[in-house]
Amino acid sequence: MNHAPGSPSPRTARERVAARRAARRRAPAPRQGCGPRILAAAAALSALLILALALALSWARGTLGAIEQADPRRPSAAAGQAAPTPPPALRDPLNVLLVGVDRRPDMQEGVRSDTLILVHIDPAQAWAGMLSIPRDSVAAIPHLGQQKINAAYAYGFHNAAELYGEGTAPEAAGGALAAQTVEGFLGVTVDYVAQIDFRGFQRVVDTLGGITVDVPRPLLDPAYPTDDYGYERLYIPAGLQVLDGATALRYARSRHSSSDFDRSRRQQLVLRAILAEVRARGLLSQAALLPALAGDLQQSVSTTLPLGDLDTLRGLADLAQRLEPDRIVQLSINPNDVAVSQEIGSDIYWDRGDVSALVARLLAGPEANAEVARVQVQNGAEVQGLAGRVTDALRAGGFLTVDAADALAPAAHSQLIDYGQHPQTLKRLADLLQIEPRYVFSEPPADAPPAPLRTDIVLILGADYREAWAGP
Repeated sequence: MNHAPGSPSPRTARERVAARRAARRRAPAPRQGCGPRILAAAAALSALLILALALALSWARGTLGAIEQADPRRPSAAAGQAAPTPPPALRDPLNVLLVGVDRRPDMQEGVRSDTLILVHIDPAQAWAGMLSIPRDSVAAIPHLGQQKINAAYAYGFHNAAELYGEGTAPEAAGGALAAQTVEGFLGVTVDYVAQIDFRGFQRVVDTLGGITVDVPRPLLDPAYPTDDYGYERLYIPAGLQVLDGATALRYARSRHSSSDFDRSRRQQLVLRAILAEVRARGLLSQAALLPALAGDLQQSVSTTLPLGDLDTLRGLADLAQRLEPDRIVQLSINPNDVAVSQEIGSDIYWDRGDVSALVARLLAGPEANAEVARVQVQNGAEVQGLAGRVTDALRAGGFLTVDAADALAPAAHSQLIDYGQHPQTLKRLADLLQIEPRYVFSEPPADAPPAPLRTDIVLILGADYREAWAGP
């Protein structure tokens, strides 16, 4: 970091962090014996603050509404109507695709999605989950076929009119095709898309005054790419750091010194740090920052979320204040959690069952995050299609499931068999299905069949199964 001549010598990172936190806590001591005039003045000041906040929110409603973008996936968008509104007061769970766009001034290398993160939000339960998708993952892109998933945004961007009709903005088409591709790849619905280019990300961090990141290990990148297609050396030491916008961006994007999977973890770490900074400032401080932040967002962000709606703004602000760090689930598609079916050059083909299991883990929330157990339903009831229907119902209920199968022999009684140590999941299943305790095994009995591949718990459907297990 450069310092002006004559300025004090730089303090350590931890000293800078401590100073930032102390400044936030510092407040004038209350005076004793306030008389009626002081109380009246305080009341007047409070009224002015409330009025200022109301005006700021009203102004923000119009300004942030300008970054709204029609969603070409919706039939109403083609007719020029507004995008559908979110759940009332953001009560129902929703999925938002975050797209980090790499767009350089001269467009020499075109435009591409450098970052894809699916965010699942449960406003009522005040938790959220992030699932990072490596850009080298191979997926079926509509109109294009099997390609790296980050090609979807570029193809939509450059073929907007052909894909979604005349008048469709390239950025909107890029986001729409990326969302469609992610929907097919993960098997979920993407309700909204939010795009930000990297200069916008940098400006937001600078407007916040930087972010505090506890860097777990040193980062050394001898060839970090610059905007003029050159390279520079990047070094960020381990430990607590206050990162400005440019450094935070480099930390999140660097990939020459580590894997793309480590890069995904760093990106999520930076996003958590931004949220922590916003929460630490409090609502009134956020209102004071609204003009600068809204200006940053207006230049570099577009989203299909209806931010022009005041209830949506209030709901998002309320959620940001209630969302505790331990209620944020951080996941990524990586070889430790998802098997690689095939790798051709830099193209990665992931095991579809493992991807589905990871998505189920995302949707299950923070309570289910501590224990990961894959469940297989086996049909011993001799009812065609029953195991598949029960599997779908369990998956919808937040369980991690693998493909259904037939049991080795017909069964008179339904059974649960834990082939590892997964007491939480075993109990959830037993309670949900109300299976008699004598048929719930915390370890395989002597006559149990061998454990299926990549399976932790087996549910054998017997003749006493209940139709309700297969869902409505």
